[in-house]
Amino acid sequence: MMLERNGYSVLTAMNGAKAINTALNNKIDLILMDIDLGGDIDGNKAAQEILSKKNVPVLFLTSHVGREMVEKVRKVTRYGYALKNTGEYVLLSSIEMVLDLYEAHEKTRESEDKFRSLVEDVSDIIFSINARGIFTYISPRVKHYTDFSPEDVIGRSFHEFIAKDDVPKAREQFEVIVNGGSFFEEYKWVKKTGDIVWFRSSISPVFINGEFQGFKGLLTDITFRKNSEEQMKTLLLEKEKLLRELNCLYNISKIMENSTGTLDSVLSEVVKLIPEALSYPNCSFAVISYKGKEYASSDYNVLDGVVERELAIGGDNSGKILIGYINDDTVCCEDFFDEKDRGFFETVAERTGKIIELFLARDELRKLEREVIEISERERRKIGHELHDSLGQILTGASFMLKTVGNQLAGTAPALTDRISEISGLVRDATLVCRQITRGLPLVNIQHNTLILALDQLAISTRDIFNINCEVESFGPIDVKDDFVSSQLYRITQEAVNNAVKHSGAKNIFITVENSPGILLSVRDDGCGYDTGKSDNGLGLSIMKYRTDLIGGEFSAFNDEESGFIVSVKVP
Repeated sequence: MMLERNGYSVLTAMNGAKAINTALNNKIDLILMDIDLGGDIDGNKAAQEILSKKNVPVLFLTSHVGREMVEKVRKVTRYGYALKNTGEYVLLSSIEMVLDLYEAHEKTRESEDKFRSLVEDVSDIIFSINARGIFTYISPRVKHYTDFSPEDVIGRSFHEFIAKDDVPKAREQFEVIVNGGSFFEEYKWVKKTGDIVWFRSSISPVFINGEFQGFKGLLTDITFRKNSEEQMKTLLLEKEKLLRELNCLYNISKIMENSTGTLDSVLSEVVKLIPEALSYPNCSFAVISYKGKEYASSDYNVLDGVVERELAIGGDNSGKILIGYINDDTVCCEDFFDEKDRGFFETVAERTGKIIELFLARDELRKLEREVIEISERERRKIGHELHDSLGQILTGASFMLKTVGNQLAGTAPALTDRISEISGLVRDATLVCRQITRGLPLVNIQHNTLILALDQLAISTRDIFNINCEVESFGPIDVKDDFVSSQLYRITQEAVNNAVKHSGAKNIFITVENSPGILLSVRDDGCGYDTGKSDNGLGLSIMKYRTDLIGGEFSAFNDEESGFIVSVKVP
């Protein structure tokens, strides 16, 4: 099992009830919960039951990505979900991130609990200030927090002890209090050592006989909370950074899996994803350099020390990636990035190298496939010529001879004449079968400028043999780029026509070729349509799609709104 190979101990449960029992009766560090468990208890309910009794991180697994799924998961767990079949790296990265986040959350929760207990147990600092802002009293507790004794504070101004950038704020608040208000504010107090301690001040005015005399208030130490908030911000920033990196790597993986474009277009997509994973995406850039070409995420100036990673392709360093920040005042270098950044760069370089290797292998495979198909087409033509020139001619000659003999014996040997007529019928049937076979084996090479002629011959043959109306119509100059593309378009059309003849019960088949730009070929019939639910009907469509992929085209097949079926191929 993949998780066990990566050092995890795994317990499994096949339904919701067993999942609850396993989680509550074992020491569990993480639960991977399938949303669709089946039975009376789905993954969502099972997770809620477990979390009501046990604190454990839950990462949902699902194949759905809609808003409803996101909201459903959010109500149960803060750790989200991972898509099924996203690959080993993405799943392991998601697990590691959840464990890290859970640890961080636990630490934060523990810190908050300790902070709450501390605030509840300690006494606040009580103080009074006269109308001129001078301390007239402060409780002894001040020494515990600030190292200043009450004697150090009394007789001095409130503003002497707070940070300079808080002084304007304090002056404004004091003006509010003089006019009869009160306020709560947070200040940075400079300790005797020069360190900072945070206080939350609660101050209200003192009036005697209607005259303002000064202020009274409490100072509550909130240093721990403020530091926790800073730590929380740091953790959240790290979390966001991990999510950006994970999203970048995930999108690169999806490009590897789904791309049907050129290597140039794919590398142009990949390089734009990289800056989005860096700490400052708006001022970041990435460049992929491969075989003399550069693919840049944005305009940039190469500075000394920009981070560079080699692209290992087939064991050779055939390219490189440059990553850095666009900043005239700062030169990016290895030390500018932390260890996690450098690990991310290594992974991106590795993935990009794999993408290039994949495209090189795909191009080589298509080259071999093309050669195999061209050899197959030559053999088809050879067999077609042999059937047409040898067997076809022999059968035609035999049919003629039998007809001649039958005419000669007419009236003299009726039984023999009937037997000859029967044999002549069999020969005609054999000739028809031969014609049907040679129909699928073109007798001439289909070249880039003879596609329409070949399709016309296919239509004529279809009308003659199957007694089905088949028409060809072209619009604009039909300029196919090479013989191989023309041959594959013919074969796709032939397969679509055969399917219509055999399965649709069509009376009419229409073949259309137009310049759209590129070449748009469609085959439409008026038959019963195609049942997409039948798994045994897909071979012909699969062959047509395969041929379309070989020539870099787009394939579609669908039932017409009124009647019949349409096969469409677009070639750039």
